[in-house]
Amino acid sequence: MGAALSSCKALYALGRSDEALPLARCALSQARRLGDSKWVHHGLTACGILASDCFDVVAGVEFHLQSLRLAVRERDDIQASNAWSNIGLALSLAGNPPMAIAAYGRAIDAVARVQGPVYARYAAFINRSDSLFQLGQYDEGLDNALRALNELTPDFAAMDRQAVILLLRNLVNLLVAAGRLDEAGRHVEELTRLAADVASPRAFIAVAIARASYELATGQHDVAFTRLDQALEKARATPQALRDTLVCVMRAEEIAGSPERALARLQELSQHHYEHAIEKARRNMELAALGDELSLAEHFEQQTQARLLSRLDRPDAPGGWEALRKLAINAAFRVDATGLHGERVGALTRALALACNEPPLRALEIGLAAELHDIGLLSVPETLCLRKGPLSASERKAYLRHTEAGAAILRDGRHPRLLLASEVAAYHHAWWNGDGYPARVRGRSIPAAARMCAVADAYAEILCGFQNAGLPSMHDALAALAARAGTQLEPDLVDRFKSVVRAESAHRGIDIAKQTGITEFQGLIETLQEDRGFI
Repeated sequence: MGAALSSCKALYALGRSDEALPLARCALSQARRLGDSKWVHHGLTACGILASDCFDVVAGVEFHLQSLRLAVRERDDIQASNAWSNIGLALSLAGNPPMAIAAYGRAIDAVARVQGPVYARYAAFINRSDSLFQLGQYDEGLDNALRALNELTPDFAAMDRQAVILLLRNLVNLLVAAGRLDEAGRHVEELTRLAADVASPRAFIAVAIARASYELATGQHDVAFTRLDQALEKARATPQALRDTLVCVMRAEEIAGSPERALARLQELSQHHYEHAIEKARRNMELAALGDELSLAEHFEQQTQARLLSRLDRPDAPGGWEALRKLAINAAFRVDATGLHGERVGALTRALALACNEPPLRALEIGLAAELHDIGLLSVPETLCLRKGPLSASERKAYLRHTEAGAAILRDGRHPRLLLASEVAAYHHAWWNGDGYPARVRGRSIPAAARMCAVADAYAEILCGFQNAGLPSMHDALAALAARAGTQLEPDLVDRFKSVVRAESAHRGIDIAKQTGITEFQGLIETLQEDRGFI
């Protein structure tokens, strides 16, 4: 098992996590058969990190949660800290730095009573400093990076050179942002010496980005752009690292006063996300099937459980459906801290379909398809998803391409639900008056399921406050929704939707006028998700 997991670590460093994941799953299955708790933790950690790096953040978090539960049962604070830190890494890859920062905080708190240097605490400070840098919280980020530096020991450095490189990269970036260039320069020298002994592409890219950041700040623009071009060349062969590299180059172009070149980098970043999301989504479906083959005992257990809980089954699910649902939750993390946006929209869309006199099983299929409506957000750069305030025309276009990406991810299947889901993904931003995306698609030319999903999606977005400061009541959200009838949304569907929300809320005893309505809204969703005899 040790050799297998070492191979996984080497493949990860080379950007080949999809090749390493099946091997890690095998190692985990073997550790479970032997009942060795230490190796189970190692296997779960490896599977979680690799799954997240393969774009399946939901699966990654699930592996780390298993490790966390095991650590809690064993009263192992250090292992619990490791699990929390890894959950933070997964959430960071999902494009949600605020949630990642909270997870790293839990990792640090878990070992608060442990005296002396602790690797788990050291790693959490490194990762937290990077997420804070991404959010522009430079002072707090620098404080965390310096705490990691104080925690660093020779043993930690020897155990994981890559972590030291990431720490030094973070320090350089944060010190440059704080204007402390002399200190940054010293860390650049140390980073350059250390990188000579580490040959992985990820290490090369991390060092190049840090050095270029310092060179830009000290006026060495030509040297910096030459170095960034080298990093880009290396990153294009390591797709998992290309995102951060392009973001860095884009910032550098802005600093150098070249907005046209920065825009070109943004377009490349958008295209990378678009293509990489589709490729990884399809690869994840293959890995999900392969994982079932590698874990026959788990598969048998799941099948038995499914048979005993058959009343809760979804009818005639296509192959790979659960993998797609996980990817949709992963995508939702970019705009919704709970990751539940798709499930909420699916439940609301199913209720609206019933109100439109769709047969129960058809309404169920429409709701299930609507759960995946935003799966294409995997293709959108996190910088756009996290942006507060209006987007520029080019940024808006890049954002709306998630409809095309979602349709492409779902298009290959011939199963009716996949065809329906692909249609919903493609058209849920089409407007009733033709002003939406894709342009000029209007009225009843928009597929019915997509029109229903658009109403549910708009209501959930209004109520949950995406990109908005205030969180309205359910009643006020219905009023805001009504204001979009006839332009963005089909008027008849809006009226039916309002009736559904009011009737279901009254049935549950929910006060839709209560401020804020998030708790009440979640209660409504739970009501709508109940089995109503469809199966």
